[in-house]
Amino acid sequence: MSQAGRRTPAALAIDVGGTKIAAALVDQDGNILSLRTVPTGNPGDNSLRRAASLGEQVAATAEELGMRVVGAGIGLPELVEDGRITSHAVVAWTDEWVESAFARYGTIRVEADIRAAALAECRFGSGGRAGVTLYVNLGTGISHCLLIDGRPFEGQHGRALMSGSTLLTALDEQRNDLVGCRVEDVASGRGISERYSRLSGRTLPASAVFERARNGDTDAVLVMTQSIDLLGHLVASLIDILDPGLVILGGGLAEDPGLVDGLRDVALRAVWSDRARRTPIVTGSCGPSAGVIGAGLSLLDRLGDC
Repeated sequence: MSQAGRRTPAALAIDVGGTKIAAALVDQDGNILSLRTVPTGNPGDNSLRRAASLGEQVAATAEELGMRVVGAGIGLPELVEDGRITSHAVVAWTDEWVESAFARYGTIRVEADIRAAALAECRFGSGGRAGVTLYVNLGTGISHCLLIDGRPFEGQHGRALMSGSTLLTALDEQRNDLVGCRVEDVASGRGISERYSRLSGRTLPASAVFERARNGDTDAVLVMTQSIDLLGHLVASLIDILDPGLVILGGGLAEDPGLVDGLRDVALRAVWSDRARRTPIVTGSCGPSAGVIGAGLSLLDRLGDC
C-alpha cells in the first residue's frame, strides 16, 4: 500500500457563520485536527476568499498529521437543498463560487449549518439513542433540525429548519388585534442585543445582557424574561408538532445555564400532552465545534453512501 493510502481519510470541514469561519480536518470518528478560525468578513466574494484561504492553510497540514483530504464539507447559514444553495441571506455564496474555490480537494458537500451541527450532536454529543431527535440552535439566529434515526430531515425543499424566522401571530385581547412576531427578531443573540439597545441605549452582546439581568438591571431583566418565555413556547410548539424523544439545545445562548433552565421549565409546562412533559431537554455537548464536526461528517457520510 502506498504512503498516501495508509493515511487516515479526512474531510476538509468548513463551518461558516455570520461572524466567524472555522476550518479543520475531521475524520469519520469526529476527531478534529488543525482547527483554525477567521472573522467571516463581508457577504459574497470577501467571505468566500477568507474561507478558501483558511481551508488551504488547514489542508496543507494533512500530510504531516497522517491524514488524507478526500473532499470538502461546508456548513452554511443558508437554505440548502440536497447540497445546493437556495438562499443568499447571510453569506450570499453561489454553488459555482463554492465549486471554483474548493474543487481542488475532491468531492464537495454543502449543508445547512443547523443540520451539520445537529448531525454532530446526535452522533457524538447528546443524541443518545432517541429514534427521533430535535436539535434547536439558539445563537445569532434561531433554527431547528429534526433527526430521524440519526439522519437530519431536510423536508421537501431543504427548508425544514425555519422555526425562528417564521412569522407567528397571537391575539392581543385588549386591543382585539392580531400581533405578529418572529422569534428570531426577539430572542436570538442578535434580537436580544438589539432589544436591549432600544430600551437602554447601550449596545451589548446577549451574554452581557444576561449578566446585567442577574445583577438586577431592569431593562435586561425584561429582555431576558421575555426571551426565555418566547423560546420556551417555541420549543413547546415543536415538541407538540414533531413529537421528539429528545430535544438538544445548541448555539451560543445555550451556554447560559439560566436561560436553558428557564426555557426548559416554560417548555415543559406549555406542552399539551402530559406525556410530553417527560421529554428530555438537554444542552449539546459538542459546543462550538458542532458545526465544523458536522460539516465534515456531511461530506464523509455522502462518500460512504456513494
